[in-house]
Amino acid sequence: MSTHNCPNIIFHCIDFRLIKETMIFINEKYGIGKCDIVSVAGSGKEIADDNEIIKNYLLKQIKISHDLHESRKVVLIHHSDCGAYNNCYQFNSQEEEKQKQIEDMKKAEVIIKEILSDVSVEKVWAQMLDPHGNKVDFIIID
Repeated sequence: MSTHNCPNIIFHCIDFRLIKETMIFINEKYGIGKCDIVSVAGSGKEIADDNEIIKNYLLKQIKISHDLHESRKVVLIHHSDCGAYNNCYQFNSQEEEKQKQIEDMKKAEVIIKEILSDVSVEKVWAQMLDPHGNKVDFIIID
């Protein structure tokens, strides 16, 4: 049993525009120092996608956090106007982008729980209220 434990592992996008507001949200909701944090383009997108090498690498990060730090909640934070998604898909609306990302978060949740049945997955949508990410509305997705 580890002497270093934290309840959460958080995946958020690398997008520099959201870092400040995302860190504030993480601190208020989960507590900085009470979570492992992974920053990756598209957040959980690569877990949901079919690239087995990248998916397995990210799942390994979750398993390490689970085994070494006793993390039992995975938090996936996705956001509007995401370059990782816009680079792969052509959306006709912001709502279409949001729905695709929510679909991917749900798919990632299933994949994560297949490997670690004792974890919960929390899905968060970060709606940018301005193009610079200075104002962001964080919404928990069921």
